[in-house]
Amino acid sequence: MFVWPHEYRCCRGSTWALDADTERPDRQFELVHAADGFQVFSTPGLRSPDELHLELDRRGRLRAYWNGQGWIG
Repeated sequence: MFVWPHEYRCCRGSTWALDADTERPDRQFELVHAADGFQVFSTPGLRSPDELHLELDRRGRLRAYWNGQGWIG
């Protein structure tokens, strides 16, 4: 599992959300958690959340939620 922040810009400014994938994107990652054969990697320097929730949406895309929110902050 790979998790990284992504900046979304709109008319009111920008918001940071998490992107997630099971395939390694072309960027640097570090291992932040491993248990029972499941590993989570994130971009270096990303502060760890208290809780990280993962789910599949209706289209089968992986979604990550930081402390129960769809954004970081």
